[in-house]
Amino acid sequence: MKNHCLRFITVLSLFFLLSVSGNSYCQLVTNGGFESSDTGAISSTSGWLMFAEGITPPPIFEIVNDTVEQGIRSLKVTVDGLGSNPWDIQVVSDSIPIIPGIKYNYSIWAKAEKPGAQVSFTVGNYSYSEYAVIRPANLTTQWKEYKLTFTVTDNQSYIRAPIHFNYSSNSGNPIYIDNLKIIDENFGKTPIIVEAESGKVGTNFSTLQAGEITYVTTTKNYTGQTAPEDTNSMITYQVALQDSGTYNLFARIRVGSGTFDDDSFFSGRGFGEKNDTARSDWVFLNGLASAGFTNADDVVNDIGTGGSEIWKWVNITKNLFPVDTTSKPFTVSLDSLTQTFKIGSREDGLYIDKFAFGKSHLFYTVNDLDNELPGAATIEKPDSSKFYQGPPFAEGSPKFLGNAYGDVPDYIFANYWNQLTPGNAGKWGSVASLQDSTKWNWTGLDRAYNYAMNNNLIFKNHTLIWGQQQPSWISNLDSANQIKYIETWIKKVGERYPNIDMIDVVNEPLASHNPPDGGNGRANYKNALGGNGATGWDWVIKSFELARKYLPNAKLILNDYGIINDNNSTSSYLKIINLLKDRDLIDGIGVQGHRFEFENADTNTLKNNLNKLGATGLPVYISEFDLGNYSDSGTPNDNTQLNLYKKIFPILWKHNAVKKALHYGAILKDKCGKKHVFLCILMGKQDLH
Repeated sequence: MKNHCLRFITVLSLFFLLSVSGNSYCQLVTNGGFESSDTGAISSTSGWLMFAEGITPPPIFEIVNDTVEQGIRSLKVTVDGLGSNPWDIQVVSDSIPIIPGIKYNYSIWAKAEKPGAQVSFTVGNYSYSEYAVIRPANLTTQWKEYKLTFTVTDNQSYIRAPIHFNYSSNSGNPIYIDNLKIIDENFGKTPIIVEAESGKVGTNFSTLQAGEITYVTTTKNYTGQTAPEDTNSMITYQVALQDSGTYNLFARIRVGSGTFDDDSFFSGRGFGEKNDTARSDWVFLNGLASAGFTNADDVVNDIGTGGSEIWKWVNITKNLFPVDTTSKPFTVSLDSLTQTFKIGSREDGLYIDKFAFGKSHLFYTVNDLDNELPGAATIEKPDSSKFYQGPPFAEGSPKFLGNAYGDVPDYIFANYWNQLTPGNAGKWGSVASLQDSTKWNWTGLDRAYNYAMNNNLIFKNHTLIWGQQQPSWISNLDSANQIKYIETWIKKVGERYPNIDMIDVVNEPLASHNPPDGGNGRANYKNALGGNGATGWDWVIKSFELARKYLPNAKLILNDYGIINDNNSTSSYLKIINLLKDRDLIDGIGVQGHRFEFENADTNTLKNNLNKLGATGLPVYISEFDLGNYSDSGTPNDNTQLNLYKKIFPILWKHNAVKKALHYGAILKDKCGKKHVFLCILMGKQDLH
């Protein structure tokens, strides 16, 4: 349904127009809160008519500003003389546009100076037929809201809403009326869309076109993590909201080929003007490369698992804002529905198509945000009876088969897998957006851990120390404070999750990969852990010492990619492993298994390097296994993907070095249920034909 609501607002101070297009579910009453009226006695006012024919002495209708429910105006009605019918004294909200057959909600606030006052609240047509009524409404001396629900059934296009005052109990007892609303049942539920290019765009941005999509991107990379570089790196919007309340911020974005080097920007910390250098005014938003949703029916609520080089929606406020601001980051009142919103640029591979503001108590799908449709009050759980019912694939095997537990609730995870690793929730950057450790956000990690515990799954946490997806503030501290926070982080993980079975202590330590050394935009706290030191890997050793101290019951794992497909990497990896093994600090070897590592790998190389790792006597864990198409191009093809799995999976699953576990770490790119067919075939549980 489309109504003739506000589509454009002119912002004279900024000299631009903001388009608010698509579906709008409007407040239909003109001047329902009397905010457009001048104070003083009236006989009519914008949107309202007053009637008191033949009443002596006549009632006094006046606009006041000293007794209001909301805003700065209300209507005061003082009755002296009375007529013979309740409607002999009335005020009428007039010429209300409606659509027959649509359900509407009526609400109004009222009070009286003394007890006993009564009025009738009605809504009807111009032939005096009523669609709904409260007769009488007994008023109190405190503001009280009165509500009706109605549907127009007689093909009227305009209706009226009279309020009757002709009751004897009202004589000499002033009555106050405020904030009448007649709204479509979906009023305020639709997202407010803001096109990214529609604001006052700083000179460090470009506005570009990709097909029908117009988007903005910065032309200048910036390494700061607290606030935008300057005003040239900012865009200012004026957002016209429909209703008061608290809103979540959503963004439709595309992360470029640089993935985690292309996925950050700044958002104003709530509405209002922002100082470009004031840290307290801004939120640094990072880690967008692995967030978001793309399918039409995906609910954009949790962080999501969307990848790079694809347009996707991300719930910014709920997942990327500091936990102390998420209760009311974007809050407005009825008398300030037009608000300033600002963003700041950071990385030039991030493309922003549009923003959306949606009520924080509602849930929006990708389709809702794309088409400006109302959000829902609850998330509809999928019918689990339609999915695979188990048993888990590796049941009865001496090895477990696990998966990454995403940031979207998965109600049937345990039907497939017998081991769980949190996707993003266990990374320090996901937990510690604020420096104050008492305000760290453990919600996502709690959910993954509790699910594993409740379903008797092996819980493997990921990860403690890494150069990526780390707190934005950690690199700005001196080494003494960095090590204090590192130890606090590891200690809190151990205390909060005492039944962790295994944990990736250090992730991707090889020098050309992702150590926390400050290179290529990575976190910079390696020296606080001892740097290279005498062994060349003192910082890794220190990390494992802290993990052994605070997680004494967990198996400690080193994890990296590009290992068994490369002889040199395997040799470098073994140096670290043996240093840790000599100190009794390591319990397992993590080998990531991404497409780009394995699709062109020589199978003999894979086997030989697994042999070398197995010779340490430590179990090997294939920690992040994913295969799609060759070069990850095009729509995944079932046969191509199956052939890759047939080539690679048996080498890993059947190798003696992989003694206790295979962790299947990433969701396959094919749809439907074929992923479990692949694995059942490859594990020998189903014939190829």
